[in-house]
Amino acid sequence: MAGVRKPKIVTTRKWGAKKAKSNAVVAGRPDKIIFHHTAGHHPEVENPANESLDEAMRYARQIQDDHMFNPQKLFNDSGHNFLVCKNGVILVGRHLSLSAVKAGRMVVSAHCPTQNDQPGIEHEHFDEPRMPAKQLEASARLHAWIMSRCGIEADQIFPHKEFVATGCPAQLEEDIKRVRRRAKEILEAEGRDPATDAQGEAFAARH
Repeated sequence: MAGVRKPKIVTTRKWGAKKAKSNAVVAGRPDKIIFHHTAGHHPEVENPANESLDEAMRYARQIQDDHMFNPQKLFNDSGHNFLVCKNGVILVGRHLSLSAVKAGRMVVSAHCPTQNDQPGIEHEHFDEPRMPAKQLEASARLHAWIMSRCGIEADQIFPHKEFVATGCPAQLEEDIKRVRRRAKEILEAEGRDPATDAQGEAFAARH
């Protein structure tokens, strides 16, 4: 088996991300994934079931602006590494997160103190009891692909609240079990293709 197929992921260039305030810092090989929710929708999305690709990209830009310029945050870049929208669209958050996973590494982010060297995945969500099917499948495929490239075990998905005093990911905490099960199924069906140490070292040397 050739490993989990990389899902379609909208790059920072494609969705029009602003340049980070400073260069990314390369971390080592991650061993877990942190599960988040956004606690909101893009203001233009009255019905998330009808969310378009353009709306998802505008939402990514809105989140980045909030993370970088909100006086209570002032992050270097988007705090998370990936965003999964209600329509199943996956977007890179922090610059170089996609390249880092391909190399079996991570870049230091700002989504969870003590865990910012681990991938942080945001899920668009505001007070709904569960993720829709498209979003859950996209999330599971993204998790499985990261696990395949980085050598992470299928049960190593944790809610944000596990590490910080927060309610995140609210109602979606129950969906973590579903994502774990589906990610495990994908891994078992498609196999693993972990990046080599040499690939990780080459990525770190470039950045």
